[in-house]
Amino acid sequence: MNTVTEAEQDLHHRARAIVKYPLLIMFLIMGGGFLASFAMLLYVAKDFNHQDDMHSRLLLTKALTHQQESMRTQLSEYADWGDAYRFLHQQINKEWAWTKQNLGYSLYKSFGYEGVFVVSAAGKTNYSVIDGRLHYQPLEEWLGENILTDIQQALSQSGGKAVSRFIISGEQLTLLAAKEMTPGGDSTVLPRTAPPSVMVFANQITPAELQQLGAEYDIHDVRILGFSSAKILPEQGRLVIPAAGGNVIIGWQDEEHGRILLHRLGPLLLLLMLSAFLLAFLLSRNALRKARLHDESSFLLEQSRQALSANEQRLRDVVESTTDWIWEADSRLCFIWLSERFPAVTGFSIADWIGRPVHEFLLSEQHIAAQLAGLAENPAEISLSLQKCRYLSAQDHQRYCNMTVKKVFSAGNGAAFRGTATDVTLEVEAQERIRYLSHHDVLTGLANRVRMKEFLEGSLRIQPTAERSLAMVMVDLDKFKAVNDHYGHAVGDEVLHETSARLRACLKDTDLVARHGGDEFILILPDVVDREKLEKLCAYIISEVNRPFEVGGNEIQIGASLGIALAPHDAQSAGDLLRYSDIALYKAKHEGRNRWIFYQQGMAEKIIQRRELENELREAIDAEQLRLVYQPRYDVKSSNITAVEALVRWEHPRFGTIMPDQFIPLAEETGLIGRISGWVLLSACRETSENLPGMSVSVNVSASEFQDEGLFKRIKKALDMSGLASSRLEIEVTESLMLIDPVKTLKLMNQIRSLGVKFLIDDFGTGYSSLNYLRDYPFDGIKIDKSFIMSVNDSSLAMQVVQNMIGLGKAYDMEVTAEGVETEEQLEQLKKLECDVIQGYYIGKPMTVKQLQQLKINSEKNR
Repeated sequence: MNTVTEAEQDLHHRARAIVKYPLLIMFLIMGGGFLASFAMLLYVAKDFNHQDDMHSRLLLTKALTHQQESMRTQLSEYADWGDAYRFLHQQINKEWAWTKQNLGYSLYKSFGYEGVFVVSAAGKTNYSVIDGRLHYQPLEEWLGENILTDIQQALSQSGGKAVSRFIISGEQLTLLAAKEMTPGGDSTVLPRTAPPSVMVFANQITPAELQQLGAEYDIHDVRILGFSSAKILPEQGRLVIPAAGGNVIIGWQDEEHGRILLHRLGPLLLLLMLSAFLLAFLLSRNALRKARLHDESSFLLEQSRQALSANEQRLRDVVESTTDWIWEADSRLCFIWLSERFPAVTGFSIADWIGRPVHEFLLSEQHIAAQLAGLAENPAEISLSLQKCRYLSAQDHQRYCNMTVKKVFSAGNGAAFRGTATDVTLEVEAQERIRYLSHHDVLTGLANRVRMKEFLEGSLRIQPTAERSLAMVMVDLDKFKAVNDHYGHAVGDEVLHETSARLRACLKDTDLVARHGGDEFILILPDVVDREKLEKLCAYIISEVNRPFEVGGNEIQIGASLGIALAPHDAQSAGDLLRYSDIALYKAKHEGRNRWIFYQQGMAEKIIQRRELENELREAIDAEQLRLVYQPRYDVKSSNITAVEALVRWEHPRFGTIMPDQFIPLAEETGLIGRISGWVLLSACRETSENLPGMSVSVNVSASEFQDEGLFKRIKKALDMSGLASSRLEIEVTESLMLIDPVKTLKLMNQIRSLGVKFLIDDFGTGYSSLNYLRDYPFDGIKIDKSFIMSVNDSSLAMQVVQNMIGLGKAYDMEVTAEGVETEEQLEQLKKLECDVIQGYYIGKPMTVKQLQQLKINSEKNR
């Protein structure tokens, strides 16, 4: 009795010791976590306010710069005019300038220029228009100060270009632009050797103009706060503009999203902390009680475990050597024995199928019955493998299995058959779902670009005629960005879903509606016999989109702009129809939105711009205008950033940063992809080797490059010159790669893989997915497309698809990466689904090497 009592006391003390210290650590971690959350909330609120201010400051600066550039451009058109040089420099002809309205009231009416002046090199004002009226007044008198010397000095340094600057005159801010007058390209005007006259345009910036300027960029209450000659440091909600005569201080009203966030989330976080500590206290008491009970039963459970261990090992050996369920059949291929797994998989009892034919279980499909009969009748055939055979479960659900059949012989009994059956229903359904999603948009259920292209090319093969045309209508939603900004992406998604339903309802069953991306849709009407009816349909579509949307208690109003291209009237190829309808859509939006425009030949200027872009892309490679940024990839198991994806950017001297989806297709079409690919591979390997120790880098390679045998040499050269270990280089390809000359592609992939380089499938699930590719091609990992990840927390179907993809990758021993992870909820869900690697804005946006190094340091400090 004493021994039992001592054992119980020992168990009690041991239970308390086991539970006490983990609970203490748990409370400390919780406290630290909530304190960190409060600190992070304060930081995020402050950062939100700062970002709002920086964004408004940038937009306002851009607006003022654009206004100056526009004024200089307009001035140059007049100052470089041969007639103006003849009649306002060589002689002063006011009838030509004012009466004939060549340089008169129209400048005030169209552009709001309060002052137009022509000043001789000696400083004399020869011609002036004040507030739209011909009125002589010297420039210095109108401004209230003489700045002609400064203007002439600036023009002498401008290389003949127009100059502009802000002027503070009294309490008025004025934008002044000046340029020396020249004959321009007019060969009939002989220039004088004397210094040229100067043409000056002046625009007084009024409060109303400032308000309008800010409204165009969604900046509220833009106004001039004052003028100062002293140096002023920038403050929140303030922009300092240097001007002649001092500095101009411009202010505006920020929205302060950070303060709103703090007021809303602060009390909720405090309530959550108190609730969590209370719950943890109650759970700790319960855990202590259960730990004591657990220890008391541990000894008995250990004895039971040892007794069951031998039997379990024997059963495991049998189970591991079988595949789902095992069967035997006689010489007529009728079941004579079924394993115990048969009822669990199919729902039938074993007695239901003893004595019945195998082909009857497989729904008596003719080709399967013929294969089984051939195996039974042909002595030379020993075995047979049947893939994805259909059968019905006891619940009448269609399922699929892979069945192996082997002929066996026994003395005196003749031939019999044995085999295994593996249920592959989930695998088949997952593949079918992936195939569906590769042709349809997840959010709206509409056809995606792949399905749209197939439908369009099929319709064009029928060769539409002028009497029965094919119409491509590109639809872009007006003011949709404001919906996302004000109501959030969840509401925006609901609006897109409802818009899709309205568009489908407008068309016939023979037409197609596809989501082109974002808030753009494409309508394909393959049988248009009357242009007037087509215009009525466009008007009806716009009226349907204009109807208010009721989402979450909000009434939302948007519009639609339509661009239309016809085949064969405008083009006969899918690419040209897409391009021409996009050009027409651009014109419709430019002309005021909420309207439709048919493509016309004069709109083809974009083609010329594309050719110019092609020439500039050739120069960009040699001019070192390309640069790389890197997006981190987070390893879930090690909780660390272990790899990056290299992404190329084009820093265009006129257009700024151009993303790869805007110039890589052009590079593929023009044959420049090889040079760009070589530069990207070498730069990515070199920067990773020098600055990112221990990290792997992945580089996107287009499918067209695998038809170029020089790809192997480019990869090997990049590794040799950079010194990067080949195991740290990963090549990302899309599923479309396997559709282009599979034999040649597989040979080149194996040749590259012999170097030690790895291959990843990028955008997995959006193309033509096949399990054969995963088995036959040397892939080391898959990257699930972000279109599947974005709905993983909102849709059980989307979560099931992602779970199946992860399971599929792991079944082929591949590393699985989830792209487009933007929220913590998505990260936690993917961890539960045992995803290996995470990539997306939540982990980090594409960044420079220095930013990536700092992110790595910060993440290691926070671990």
